Amino acid sequence: MSGEALAGPRPPAAPALTGGGDLGPVPYLRPHPGAAAAFQARAARLAALAAGHAAGDYLALLSRLAAAQARAAAALGGAPWPAGAPGAPPLDVAGPWPAAWRDALARLLDDLGGEAAPGVRAALAALRAAPAGALEARARRVAAGAVPAAELAGAPFLGAALQVAFTAAAAGVAREGVARADAGCPVCGAAPAVGVVLGDDKLRYLCCGLCASAWHHTRVQCVLCRSAARLSYLEVEGAPGPARAEACDACQAWLKLLYVERAPRLEPLADDVATLALDLLLAERGLARLGRNPLLVHAGA
Repeated sequence: MSGEALAGPRPPAAPALTGGGDLGPVPYLRPHPGAAAAFQARAARLAALAAGHAAGDYLALLSRLAAAQARAAAALGGAPWPAGAPGAPPLDVAGPWPAAWRDALARLLDDLGGEAAPGVRAALAALRAAPAGALEARARRVAAGAVPAAELAGAPFLGAALQVAFTAAAAGVAREGVARADAGCPVCGAAPAVGVVLGDDKLRYLCCGLCASAWHHTRVQCVLCRSAARLSYLEVEGAPGPARAEACDACQAWLKLLYVERAPRLEPLADDVATLALDLLLAERGLARLGRNPLLVHAGA
């Protein structure tokens, strides 16, 4: 394997629900930070990560995009959400979307109109020129993680517009009214982007890349098959960052975990992009990534 090496595998601990005892009941959903606050935190973290990073230019662009998302979210607020199918999550990504996501896209395109990079300008111009129906079809491919190579350049901006609409709406969803989900985000049904392992209590929360919701999932348990039997934990050897891969040999898939104790100021989607080296090394092993981050899109992801 060329480049950086992976440390591991390491034997997993016995599966157990973390928390309980002195911690008290473990909340299923964490409080939503609010749309503008979520994007502002992401913008600040991306700007901090960009300095000296090999992908610094892209991280800096995403920081400006997140700042534009914060402004769009503040201007648009939470739009009424179309009713979904019975039993579907409150903001069903597979159901109808409110027009607010296209309003968010228009605001983002205007806000980023001064970007200097020719490739970025071309991607923004192509999105401005696309018919509404084509835009929604492309956005649904972004949400589903099925983006063809020809649409990669515009995918992060479409994903960003969806994030504005979904995150703003999710901030208004009553936490106590959300049912537990067997798979995907309980608020919108999207796949988790990453898992975040908190500090001393080591609770793990899966984080939605679309609506910024976070829900508890038992540690040392594969997100797909719910087994610990064939798990291993891998990381980039010598890397100081917060990322570690939880890989399941049975599912031939992996989920990125970010450890708050390693980076107390981490922001899930920002640190996911900044730790792309781990993705590249897991791809060499032929394992499929479970997490879906609209800011980190590749063909057919």
